Amino acid sequence: AGLAAAAMGFALDNKLLIIAGSLDGASGLILSIIMCRAMNRSFLNVLFGAFGQVKAAAADAQERHYKPETIEGAAQVLEQANLVVIIPGYGLAVAQAQHRTRELYDQLTKLGITVKFAIHPVAGRMPGHMNVLLAEAEIPYSDLVEMDEINADMAQCDVALVIGANDVVNPAARTDKSTPIYGMPIIDADKAKTVFAIKRSKNPGFAGIDNELYFLDHTFMLFGDAKQVVGELAKHLSGGEGGH
Repeated sequence: AGLAAAAMGFALDNKLLIIAGSLDGASGLILSIIMCRAMNRSFLNVLFGAFGQVKAAAADAQERHYKPETIEGAAQVLEQANLVVIIPGYGLAVAQAQHRTRELYDQLTKLGITVKFAIHPVAGRMPGHMNVLLAEAEIPYSDLVEMDEINADMAQCDVALVIGANDVVNPAARTDKSTPIYGMPIIDADKAKTVFAIKRSKNPGFAGIDNELYFLDHTFMLFGDAKQVVGELAKHLSGGEGGH
């Protein structure tokens, strides 16, 4: 849009439009480069990497099944945890679930459970998107942990709660060279002892591929609107006595 505005400025001989369009275009380019670095990709690879590729569905895709979990069952597991890592993504932003997430955070900490938020640099639609949303809900900044730091603790994590995140927790990024996300650093949610993934539907994420995390033996799905599901979890925990 910025470059288009600048081009229009040249066509109309409008200096203000040229300057505004150039600034807009430059800021967009800088933002794109920052996100490319976070994904471990070059700018040209992001622009043209998908050309000539054909999506190949796994032969056993139709035989794979999700393992759904109930709110009650998930709440019982959360009550027994010592360390819970919440991994927010674009789905949290779409559902505007940040305030419900704060309620869940409050209930878990009241039970004496340590809660951390794992922040992926490209979660959401721009760098810092998750930080802004969680800050709006007044979640302590000290509990927001960047990807590289939180990954060192994921093996000790009792429960990883994925709220609307998809590609940024997909283990295929480590192993499957045929996927568009191969080589992108991810949050190691699969290393947690139990994973609960809150997802609105069974559709794939932005990359258009299945998330291998969802089919692991220790991953359980909570389907529904993130705001509603997180709110129900917080409600159940508020009445629980927990073991802490």
